[in-house]
Amino acid sequence: MVLFLAGGSGYTRRQGLRRLKERLENVPGASNIRYEPSAIKPTAVVVDVDIEMFLEEPFPRDTGRLEVVWRPREETDLQRVQWIDDAVSLGWHKDRDHPDLGTTHFQCETGDGATPQREPAHIEVEAPVSFLEICLDRLPDRIRETGD
Repeated sequence: MVLFLAGGSGYTRRQGLRRLKERLENVPGASNIRYEPSAIKPTAVVVDVDIEMFLEEPFPRDTGRLEVVWRPREETDLQRVQWIDDAVSLGWHKDRDHPDLGTTHFQCETGDGATPQREPAHIEVEAPVSFLEICLDRLPDRIRETGD
């Protein structure tokens, strides 16, 4: 099945995830880039990241993981770019879970059991690689905010 996205570009889920994986191969500090749960039936692209290489500066934590999900839908695609490390899980979600925050929201959870913080994210693109690019541009500052 091919779904047509903004600009008339049609991607199958496998094609979209392949393009996301190709983009993630160029992230500084990226290693072990893989499909999960498997290459045969992928639902996400996951990459391990050396935080200091990614940020290009010293940081109190060593490694993190980036999980990228894209599920094409006829109306609005479900997309998620989630950063996870020893202290925090944060990311951008394009879904219907929090309509009061708009089409996309940013969410941050710490390991202390506090209620997740959510705010509007203002990302209004459909193409999966464009969504990922915006999130990758914003990610370093968001990680730095958690460096205490």
